[in-house]
Amino acid sequence: MLLPIALDYRPALLSCAGIGRAVRELAAALAARDDLAVHLFAHSLAAARRPVAVPTGARLHRLPIAGRSLPWLARLGLGADRLAGRVPVFHWTDFVQPPLSRAAAVLTVHDLAFVRDPAWHGANAAVLRERTRAALAAATAVVVPSRATAADVRAFAPAAPAPHVVPFGADHVPPPAPAGHPFGGRRYVLCLGTIEPRKDHRTLLAAVRLLPPPRPLLVVLGHVGWACGPIVAELRAAVAEGLVHWRTDADDAAVFALLHAADLLVYPSLWEGFGFPPLEAMQLGVPVVACDTAPMQELGDGALELVAPHDAGALAAGIARLLGDRALAERRRAAGRRRAAAFRWRDCAAAHAAIYREAAG
Repeated sequence: MLLPIALDYRPALLSCAGIGRAVRELAAALAARDDLAVHLFAHSLAAARRPVAVPTGARLHRLPIAGRSLPWLARLGLGADRLAGRVPVFHWTDFVQPPLSRAAAVLTVHDLAFVRDPAWHGANAAVLRERTRAALAAATAVVVPSRATAADVRAFAPAAPAPHVVPFGADHVPPPAPAGHPFGGRRYVLCLGTIEPRKDHRTLLAAVRLLPPPRPLLVVLGHVGWACGPIVAELRAAVAEGLVHWRTDADDAAVFALLHAADLLVYPSLWEGFGFPPLEAMQLGVPVVACDTAPMQELGDGALELVAPHDAGALAAGIARLLGDRALAERRRAAGRRRAAAFRWRDCAAAHAAIYREAAG
């Protein structure tokens, strides 16, 4: 018997990576199953940042309804679950949860970085904290992408439902396509991520400056986020001197082409709920240098080159090791590919389908 469920699909249309990536790929994997009727809630006045793609087998519900009107509509009995096909289970996929009428709520908590260090999110930290606390109290089931996030949720909201740990997939990454070197053969290291305090681009810039010449080019892919004025100025100065190539926007084809050709991925993020860029690099066989934190230990399981957070010297040394030791780099490549093979979207969808049925029953 088909179980009708709905996902908040707005992140898939309004964000290219991170949560947007997770929602798009999960929706496609769920729609490929034969035991679910998948509805996608996408009512919004905001224009989609990417083409509106509807997975085969899913139904998109998208009207120009302002987000601020959703609480008013819910008071009239038209919660998001009613607006998305009168489903018995609604999946809150982001940190903004549309109000529901009757459906059981399944909540994904991607991370609690705003609880771990409020300075990483500035003025939004308090809002995110209270919104997440309320959503956890209202949820029938809670899903997290890592054991590290599960531990954070249990500490933050002990009375909330015990989190289900369901990692995301890596098999959305396309196989490498033949192409010329993007920088004429110059060695480069790639950093993927929004320019914001938690991603710690400042330590990365300092680390690259510590490398002996000839330094690799640092390629940064990330749009300007929040509380990042000084680092944006530093990045622009580094671009002007030829140390950095910075792109604030790129489609998937460009991102994966740059990732595949990179000598390594550098991921100095201080905390993650999951970590798509390192996983995507592992899927492509690209070595990764990342901060030695619980989420990266869990994700890499020995495949990543881990260094102390906030330590430019340690980060520079990690980069130098992988650039200078071909045998070490090859071991990291092989270990990364083996580790990435464990992350599949069909498994992620199967785990979610079981959670939806439990919530509905």
